[in-house]
Amino acid sequence: MPNDQDLDNAIEAIVVDAYTADEQHSAFLAVIEDETPLPTAATLLGTPVTVTSIDYTNETRGLVATCQGPDGAGEVTLADLAFPPDIVTAWIHAAYRHYLGLTPFPAQPRPEWTWPST
Repeated sequence: MPNDQDLDNAIEAIVVDAYTADEQHSAFLAVIEDETPLPTAATLLGTPVTVTSIDYTNETRGLVATCQGPDGAGEVTLADLAFPPDIVTAWIHAAYRHYLGLTPFPAQPRPEWTWPST
């Protein structure tokens, strides 16, 4: 499980030049888009889904994902999804949940992760 300091460092790398909440959410969107090949697998409340797109529309909703699941397609808040813990997306997602004040879902710690990738 990632520790708070590693997540804080990841958040700092992501939002380094973002000053407003909108800019910070947009920064997280840019990182997720750069690091996540779509479509990608995730789970929503334990149900497997396929994430087909990720977007940001406003601060209240935060990042949202369009998902295809067994009951059809729809939009959910990205924070509600869980990703396989061994992929980079899970690490960024853990940082995003930490940024939102939520408990991160399991992710492989990546204390040396930087963005943009060098």
